[in-house]
Amino acid sequence: MREYKIYLISEPLSIEFYGREHKIYQLVNEYYYSSKELRKIIEKQLQYITEPIPLFELHTFIRKNNPYQIYFHEETGEYLLELADGAKAQLKMNPGELILYANGSLDAETIFFELLRKFRSTFLAIDVKDERFGWLRPIAYQKYI
Repeated sequence: MREYKIYLISEPLSIEFYGREHKIYQLVNEYYYSSKELRKIIEKQLQYITEPIPLFELHTFIRKNNPYQIYFHEETGEYLLELADGAKAQLKMNPGELILYANGSLDAETIFFELLRKFRSTFLAIDVKDERFGWLRPIAYQKYI
């Protein structure tokens, strides 16, 4: 199972960190593998470089722009997507971060990534376990459009 932590980086800092995403990855990695005292300090640093995710706007956006059958479970507040090939993805929404769990092919998680990319341009996805990270919409792409 793949697990991504997705953060909405503030726009001015996203420009500053473009090409140096590994710094944010290191910060998130330290946050998840550090002691409680250090975790509080790192949490403040993360709050500084990120901005709260507008959850109501995001819910509305996903419901309006749902090209696939993404189901919303009211009890858990999660979006679920299961494709015909068996690929599954689950999106949990918190004000500070989104968490995406995925199994099977990359298609299901790519659908969620595309929706998030269209919603805001400064989302950064981090897979702490597999040490992967990247912008959902690269800034170089934004500059030329």
